[in-house]
Amino acid sequence: MTEETHSRPDLASPELEAEAAAFFEDLHHAQAEGKREVERALGGARFGLVLPPLGEGDRGMVYRLRSWSMTLPHAHGALCLKVAKQQPVCRERLLEEQMTTSFFLGEGIVVPRIHYMDSLGRFALKDLIEGESVTSLYLRFASLTARTQSLVLEGLEHFLTRLLELFRKRPDCQVSISPNNIYVLTEAGRFSDPLQLVLIDPGTTLKKSYEGFTFQKYWNEVLPDRVRKYQRTGYLQWLVPKEVTQSERDEAKGFEIFRDLKPSEVFLLLKVARTIEYDAEEVIFSEGSIGENFYLVLEGEVELRRGHFSRSGQFGVRIKPGSVLGEMGFLLHAPRSMTAVAATPCKLIEVDRERFNELMEANLTAPYKLIRNIAITLAERLHALDSSHARLLEERATGAY
Repeated sequence: MTEETHSRPDLASPELEAEAAAFFEDLHHAQAEGKREVERALGGARFGLVLPPLGEGDRGMVYRLRSWSMTLPHAHGALCLKVAKQQPVCRERLLEEQMTTSFFLGEGIVVPRIHYMDSLGRFALKDLIEGESVTSLYLRFASLTARTQSLVLEGLEHFLTRLLELFRKRPDCQVSISPNNIYVLTEAGRFSDPLQLVLIDPGTTLKKSYEGFTFQKYWNEVLPDRVRKYQRTGYLQWLVPKEVTQSERDEAKGFEIFRDLKPSEVFLLLKVARTIEYDAEEVIFSEGSIGENFYLVLEGEVELRRGHFSRSGQFGVRIKPGSVLGEMGFLLHAPRSMTAVAATPCKLIEVDRERFNELMEANLTAPYKLIRNIAITLAERLHALDSSHARLLEERATGAY
């Protein structure tokens, strides 16, 4: 890990946050105007960037580079620019990629080489590696020849097994094995034998649990589940969920959302739910994504933000333990009106739409009671908003405003 990672006063400075927010907002407007290439400055360097971005994660954006102002004698071929988002933890995690990249390359795992790392973690220039994601490959797997299918299965199993071994060897270098984070390389449209795989993003995700994980579970359970959610909601960070424990059920049964439900009904609802832990600044769901689930906040706090580049504390809405999150999008199956971000490390109970619908199709009363309570909560909020609006109109009419 670089020594700059520990310079929290520098990494957390308001100037760095403002610089990143302005950079992303500027590129967002340029893309909205239909621009495909722009030249922009960041951290004292200038870059020729291609829009739209190649990808987005919880902590950074990646752009294809046309030009750059610094001298990179060892860079041969196309490069990309990874820019940390505005929160300090994003710059810290980008700086950590010096360590993880070096580790994986030393162990024979292909990851994009870093040719320049900003000392404050604002951006990094890396090799641009183009290939096909495992997500895409999975979607067209049935159309591949039997020989190619065998190459894919054997190669991916070997790659994942090796990664899991390395995670045990260096837990501080554990990263996501999301199907969108592993790419397969081809030569003239053909797969090599053995398969060439690349770990695209070596950013650490230490909260995920791979205990007891197998390739069979990955291919038969995790992949189809993740692909379905990618198709419905776009990018969705993959966190390995766990069943809700008895102590978590005991804690949650007193939540207002479960009022008038019997203990057995709460147990039934939470039996099909899962717990997920998030690090600070990880995105739980994004504005505009379709509401496929809702959450109960067990520990920590969640912040709601509006707009793609809003800053921490800008909107000022915090969701605390005991509260429900994302219930409106879930109930209406509508686009989320805000982005939910973990303000602190937190633990949530996730209730998934598909599993919830299974309970409804079984004609059980528990899910209908829960929907009633959600509707009551939304009605109470609307009533409070109407009352506030009525008072405002009255004040204006009487001249008190």
